[in-house]
Amino acid sequence: MSQSNAADCIYSFLCHRTLIMTALTVSYPQFDSLDHVLKAVRAGELERRAHSDAGFSYSIHGRGCRMTGPDGSAIDMDLLLDGSEAFDAWRLEVFARSVGMSPVPSRDDLVQECRGMARAGILAEPEPGWFGPIE
Repeated sequence: MSQSNAADCIYSFLCHRTLIMTALTVSYPQFDSLDHVLKAVRAGELERRAHSDAGFSYSIHGRGCRMTGPDGSAIDMDLLLDGSEAFDAWRLEVFARSVGMSPVPSRDDLVQECRGMARAGILAEPEPGWFGPIE
């Protein structure tokens, strides 16, 4: 597997994350951050699962949220103990399959590419193996 395929997957994941969260914010203002979404669900202000009129959906799980675009693209993020929004290589693989990426980059390639992006200041690595956007 090529590192460029892994990089394409990560950049596409980040672009879809921004697109889906922005679209969900139209119907659910709490989607400006995962922390706000989880707090709103716990407070009973948001349902654990919902589907917007524009075809975007979300589903809260444990300490995270799976967001889906109308095209089936799936973005899954967790909220780490330090408040960071993060993803791991498994979530990148799920995303790659959801958008029909072929071949799906290997977990090793994804982790290696994420670590390289963290060293370059493009991503954060708040916990080993967990990566997130620089906010």
